[in-house]
Amino acid sequence: MKHTDSISSIQMAIIIASSIIGVSLLVLPRFVASKVGEAAILASVVGLLISFLSVLAITLLGRKYRNYTIIGCNRLILGKFVGNLMNYMIILLTIFLMGLEVRQFSEVLASGLLPNTPIEISIALMIILCALVGFRNVSTFAYIHTFYLPFLLIPMVFFILAFEDMESYHLLPIFGHDLSFFEFMSGAFEMSSAITNFFVISLLIPYIKDNESMVKNGIWGFFLGGLAILYTIIIALGVFGVKELEQIHWSALSLSRVIEIPGEILSRVDAIILITWIFAVFTTLLSYFFVIVRGTAEIFRTNRFAFISTIMIPIIFVVALIPNNVYEIFEYVITIAKIVTVLFILLPFGLIVIGRFRKKVGVQ
Repeated sequence: MKHTDSISSIQMAIIIASSIIGVSLLVLPRFVASKVGEAAILASVVGLLISFLSVLAITLLGRKYRNYTIIGCNRLILGKFVGNLMNYMIILLTIFLMGLEVRQFSEVLASGLLPNTPIEISIALMIILCALVGFRNVSTFAYIHTFYLPFLLIPMVFFILAFEDMESYHLLPIFGHDLSFFEFMSGAFEMSSAITNFFVISLLIPYIKDNESMVKNGIWGFFLGGLAILYTIIIALGVFGVKELEQIHWSALSLSRVIEIPGEILSRVDAIILITWIFAVFTTLLSYFFVIVRGTAEIFRTNRFAFISTIMIPIIFVVALIPNNVYEIFEYVITIAKIVTVLFILLPFGLIVIGRFRKKVGVQ
């Protein structure tokens, strides 16, 4: 496909950061702590490093094959049949991930802000909102992420007020209690699986005008998003401790409920954080929808983005309704996210190696 739009590598970094800070922010502290206990912080750092390998591989791949998205790279390097098979898998897994994450969003909204609103309404409205973006212009997609990033960082400011409720013994020992290597890495992998949405940059590579800065700015974008996630996990673990954290579904939301503003200027900090979190969810789901729409359009070599967006609305809606309850949502998300993590790490590395072996050059 011919790529005429353009964005800067700094906008790409912002897209990475705002995509990472999303739905998983509310549940990650509980997920990681339930796996590795007090070693949650160390396991999270290792998990971020695992995901970082994927970001590094995607940006290196993009610098070599600067005219191709991951869809085009798969076709060029793996051949038409295998390449398209990988492309279909990427789109299908992204559809499932988006469906499950929009369901998580609606469940949180029902429990904290709109208890009398059916979750189907929340699910449908969020998917339609993503579809309305259109995805014809990549620069518009980048501007949306740039505009909302400051709102995503607001909860980080409020969480500072929870420092006085932290207990140092909740964070120790940092290596956990009698953890095996397998158990520790299971927690680290849990962290990696929760932030796979940075993969959207693999669809943006041909549009980045300052290609030489892509790797450096990609690292900074990932660092900003990862730091926000790690910061939330440290505070949640420090305030609640492992035992209490394991009993809380939406740990970051519960954390916001213990925050008290000096002088009682604001009585419902959790409502403010929940509202700002909706922006975070929107940008994360928007990245998923971008991969689905633009990826599908490139597979079928068409620019009918509005048509594809419309078709995807009911499909994602049905996927979102598959789990029967919150526990099933978590099970589905964890299972699919693990598959996605392995694919998104191995695929770009594999393309670099195979491309070198087959002497494929990145010139269109």
